[in-house]
Amino acid sequence: METKAIGAGAFLIQNFLSPEECQHYIAQSERRGFEEAVIATDNGAQLLKEARNNDRIVFDDVALAEALFQRASPLLPSVLDGWALSGFNERFRFYRYQSEQFFKLHLDGTFRRSPDEESALTFLIYLNDDFAGGHTDFIWETVAPRAGMALVFPHRLMHQGSSVTEGVKYVLRTDVMYRRLAAAAVSC
Repeated sequence: METKAIGAGAFLIQNFLSPEECQHYIAQSERRGFEEAVIATDNGAQLLKEARNNDRIVFDDVALAEALFQRASPLLPSVLDGWALSGFNERFRFYRYQSEQFFKLHLDGTFRRSPDEESALTFLIYLNDDFAGGHTDFIWETVAPRAGMALVFPHRLMHQGSSVTEGVKYVLRTDVMYRRLAAAAVSC
């Protein structure tokens, strides 16, 4: 696996998953069945098709989180803004973007497991690349999906999933968790 920085704390991990693993996850996602994706708002989860019209599945898998974290951890920041790397969020999302589906500019939300542990980075794995369109766009960079490649970036970065123009795009997403470092001891 090889990493490539793309700016503002975002980076790519080439060949994070093998082609066989990607096909396995695509098949698994289709067996689970997709639903229309909703957006978290101040009024709760809402279906807002003008902002997001892709499909998704939300599921929890502790074993998958542990296995993928073991693979990724040597490539992730061990400390981030006074927080220590602690694992992957066990909550996963499969995303499916069919023709003309998109997710307009947005920020990813933070998952707080406790006051001392929360997510800071999005970990997004492209499962295929046999489609047209569907890039991930930041203000300064456009990322063309490649099967097996992971895109890692701070939640606070504005980004969008551009419209797929042909074919179907599949993504597996979770979050990178960090634990608050203990406060330094005060000497008298």
